Amino acid sequence: MTILFTQYWDVMPGKFDEYASFVTQEYNPTLEKLGIRLVGGYYVAVGEGPRIVAVATVDETENLRKTISSREYRVLSNKLLEYVWKYTNKVYVPSGRIQEGPYRIQTGVWKFNQYYNILRGKEADHLKFVKDECLPGMDELKVPLTGGWRLVIGSGPRILAEGTGRNIVDIAKAIDTSLFRKLVRTLKNNYATDYSSRILAPTGRIEVPYLMSEMMKKF
Repeated sequence: MTILFTQYWDVMPGKFDEYASFVTQEYNPTLEKLGIRLVGGYYVAVGEGPRIVAVATVDETENLRKTISSREYRVLSNKLLEYVWKYTNKVYVPSGRIQEGPYRIQTGVWKFNQYYNILRGKEADHLKFVKDECLPGMDELKVPLTGGWRLVIGSGPRILAEGTGRNIVDIAKAIDTSLFRKLVRTLKNNYATDYSSRILAPTGRIEVPYLMSEMMKKF
């Protein structure tokens, strides 16, 4: 089962150049070596911070536990904290509400993520609503729901509905429609509490190295 390990932080004022060099040359490569596979790097374009979101996958929760308990990871994390603040992390597992496949690096995409808690006793009705209305509705709006996740470690709403768009214009057009407003109104009125959303823009720090490596394979 794929486990989603997400990290959040803000860059300390005046340390961006040092931070960028550290993340590119040391932090990201070391995480990969430790078995934490980075699949996305984003900044929050619209919504609450922290502003930076790093998304990675591991195969099992136990593997993640061993990795983050290691001395090498602790040293790396302490060094990251020299450049960032407001650091938090969360662990998600698939919710089972959306057809899941291997989580791969997606290039040139933006994310529209929705977060909420399901009302107690409404789990079955919520599942039917997602399958019958949300999934086809978001497909029609061209911001399909590409991941459904349940929070198992960390604070905040327990459900993450991950939408994917080609750019911020497509996402903005989608959420400024009567169909989207109807979907959210139905969700909030009948099935969920603590609703919020974010629009995430790609930083390029994960996608560009991936594209370069794929290009080099052709030579």
